[in-house]
Amino acid sequence: MGTVRREGKWTLEKDRDGVYAICERGEMRARIITDEYEPQGIMDNVQTDMMTETIEVRDFQGAKREFENYIESAESGGFGIL
Repeated sequence: MGTVRREGKWTLEKDRDGVYAICERGEMRARIITDEYEPQGIMDNVQTDMMTETIEVRDFQGAKREFENYIESAESGGFGIL
């Protein structure tokens, strides 16, 4: 993975073409996939991972927007446990 964007303790990491991970202090919190993503078979399809929130967008610009939205929501308590 390579870091493509950093915002404090949050990073947007490129996993492969069209697949990005939103990480908080190195721990993946969500995944963003773009139209560039091409699964290489059933075992490679990140869309079937039920344990990680997956956000679909058109392109990298959309991924950056979703990264910022995710952080804003998380920092405002939008993802807290009741």
